[in-house]
Amino acid sequence: MKLSRYQCVFLALASSAGFLHADIVTLKDGKKLEGNILSETPTSIRMRYHLTPKIMDEKDIPRSDIAEGGILKQKPEEVEILEIRKSFPTPDLMTAEKYEQLIQDQLRPFVNRYPGTKEAAEIEARIKEVQEEKEKVVAGGAKLEGKWLTREEAKAESLNIKAYTIRSAMLEKIQAKDYTGALKEFDKLVDPKSGNTASVYYPKAVTEILDVLTKYDKQLGQMIQEQPALQRIREEGLKKLIEPDLTRVNDAIKREKENWRTTYEQERKNSKWYTPYKYDLESLKTLSKTVAEEKEYLSGLDVGVISKVNEIIARMIRADAKAGKDKEALTKMGEAIMEGEAAAGAADEKTKEFYRAVFTNYRARHAYFAQQVSTPQQTQPAAAGAAGGSSAIGGTGQPGMDDKVAAALAAAAAGTTPGAVAPGAAPAPGAMPPAQPGYPAQQPGAVPQQPGYPQQPGQPGYGQPQQPGYPQQPGQPGYGQPQQPGYPQPQAAAPAAPAEEEGMSMMNMILIGVGVVALVLLLTLLGGGKKKKK
Repeated sequence: MKLSRYQCVFLALASSAGFLHADIVTLKDGKKLEGNILSETPTSIRMRYHLTPKIMDEKDIPRSDIAEGGILKQKPEEVEILEIRKSFPTPDLMTAEKYEQLIQDQLRPFVNRYPGTKEAAEIEARIKEVQEEKEKVVAGGAKLEGKWLTREEAKAESLNIKAYTIRSAMLEKIQAKDYTGALKEFDKLVDPKSGNTASVYYPKAVTEILDVLTKYDKQLGQMIQEQPALQRIREEGLKKLIEPDLTRVNDAIKREKENWRTTYEQERKNSKWYTPYKYDLESLKTLSKTVAEEKEYLSGLDVGVISKVNEIIARMIRADAKAGKDKEALTKMGEAIMEGEAAAGAADEKTKEFYRAVFTNYRARHAYFAQQVSTPQQTQPAAAGAAGGSSAIGGTGQPGMDDKVAAALAAAAAGTTPGAVAPGAAPAPGAMPPAQPGYPAQQPGAVPQQPGYPQQPGQPGYGQPQQPGYPQQPGQPGYGQPQQPGYPQPQAAAPAAPAEEEGMSMMNMILIGVGVVALVLLLTLLGGGKKKKK
């Protein structure tokens, strides 16, 4: 049975009597000894203490060397609660199951072991706090960077929550010096199908991974330099061996190479990053080249501009979640679109193309929401992806779209808003000014699509574009041109699907029925006439 992290902690606590009872002796020179006081006399104390975190020592300490009030004896609960306190505040994005596990594996057992103590009272308060947080999660809320989000807010922040989770995994691997793993996590952020490059955590991750690439580049350079010497040492060592040691070592070397090759081929199927092998010079050089290229590309990004625009996109998405029924949110959405378009103008061309697609899509959504707000007496379904936060970043589905939604989007693509007022008249509530130069509205009849993000199954272009570093298929926009890592090539807007028939009208059905009856009567009369002639 696999034990939880909390269960492992407390099994360690229970198996270490020294840990459950710790004394601290402070000497006059300021040095502190932590361990267990074994015995005391009027002139000295005997103590078993930590010489290093893992090595214990035992000695007599004269009381004359101990500072006044320098002997602190701790009870087991006083020591154990120090470890529990490390679990607070609780981590971000904990599941309800993790909260329950914290209560049952760590908090409740402590209270049962030390009832009536002040430490148990503190933990009782912690249990109540954890229960309250768990209830928020069950209700659909989430804690992000220490701030609690409601169900609606969490849905609107779904893009940032997903990117935050990936970045957290990346940082854990950086902390463990697992550079290959960290780069694989970063690739999830730049995956064109994910939309994560529009999150507020993407530019932060760029800065962090650049530092990783610098260290990794240096490490690989050293491995490449040392490889010939390592290979020579291995070969010379083999020459000195005799049987059966020679066969045994050769077999071990062969297995090592085969294991690495199997891992290498598996990793290469899913990523350009793979575990380096110090004896394979060719793969080391290839990996070093990949690191240098990635570093060069990311160094060329204007992280400041990306950070600013992505913060604006976050505000735009939050407003989008309410824009279909709230004039104030609609106004904020429009302002964010204009501000984002202006800020994106300072980006490089590839990044600018990416942002143009984002804001063009949201302009169409804004136009539809403006119609909803201006005609509240009509009950209309929300635009695709509007419920619980926009999914426009990830592509919006067309099959089955409501006729009114399609009409609103088509009107927005043509540069007009359904029900728009004549020139010179007051604009409709929530109406937006024209697009900024360089960010044109889509052509009439075009469905607002987002290059680089997946459409729903059944949509034209589903699953496109290709992953960075892989060529596009013939016939695709941009075929034959190099892909830029992290930012997808733009796709031509897909033509809008023609609206489907609602069904035959009642009048048409009646006319068809009358025609069928008349035809039957005519055939009957003709048949009777032939019989009389005979």
